[in-house]
Amino acid sequence: MIVIDRLKKKYGSKVALNGVSLEVKKGEFVSVLGPNGAGKTTMIRCTLALMFPDGGSVEILGKNPFKDKSVFREVGYVQELPNLPPFLTGRQVLRLSAKMKGASKDEVDELLELVGIEEFADRQIAKYSKGMTQRIAIAEALLGNPQVLIMDEPNIGVDPIFSLHIRDTFNKLKKKGTSILMTSHEMEDVKKLSDKVVLIYRGNKVFEGNVEELIKKFLGIVVVIEADQRAEEVLKGLDFVKKVESDGGGKYYVTLSEDKREELLRELIFQGVKVRSYYLDVDIEKAYERAINNV
Repeated sequence: MIVIDRLKKKYGSKVALNGVSLEVKKGEFVSVLGPNGAGKTTMIRCTLALMFPDGGSVEILGKNPFKDKSVFREVGYVQELPNLPPFLTGRQVLRLSAKMKGASKDEVDELLELVGIEEFADRQIAKYSKGMTQRIAIAEALLGNPQVLIMDEPNIGVDPIFSLHIRDTFNKLKKKGTSILMTSHEMEDVKKLSDKVVLIYRGNKVFEGNVEELIKKFLGIVVVIEADQRAEEVLKGLDFVKKVESDGGGKYYVTLSEDKREELLRELIFQGVKVRSYYLDVDIEKAYERAINNV
């Protein structure tokens, strides 16, 4: 649905993108991570034909967006800092966009309800908070049921309750087959939504894989176990256990030299240890920090 192939872009002598490639398949949610200045927004702008790259190519739904603008009828876009007309109301913004996209007034009303802003829909954008403006921008992007949704930091300024609500919406869109590409610094959203994560640093792609693969590569395999005190003795006797850390209250953080989570649990149970909880430590923020520091 989206194919970015060896994309290159310079600003003078500064390299913004150095041959970045990625693909978003039908019904797939891909998150692009990276510090400010890594090249994420430049990549989004080149993908949307808002900026010409110096090299490489982009395809959306099999079409070249630089040559065939009709493809944008099937693309929804949320920009990092929405620049909506301040003198219009939220409802007017959506109705104007709906006319251009061939969407109905009923769909406008449905989306206002979806993003939870129907109560303020007839207030001017100039009087909206940053989070309210962002909600209108998300609703605008969803008009016309696009096949592709591209979002640059969509959750800037929105409250945690709305984040949970819109996360559920994105999951429903995925199930319908919508392809979603998102840049974000909101790691909880990345963890809960992403089928694939791409990490960009100084214009280079330095990682591509799912969240668990990101954790394993940069943090190793750390299993969190809540069990009785006998667990520590058993854990330290296993040759594939590299390190055991305890909080003193029955919770153990166990670093494995290889992925033998099933064998570990089996051994604990076999030795008579009462295991109350057992799960992989998915600290994506720590993995992201380690990845950036190790590049």
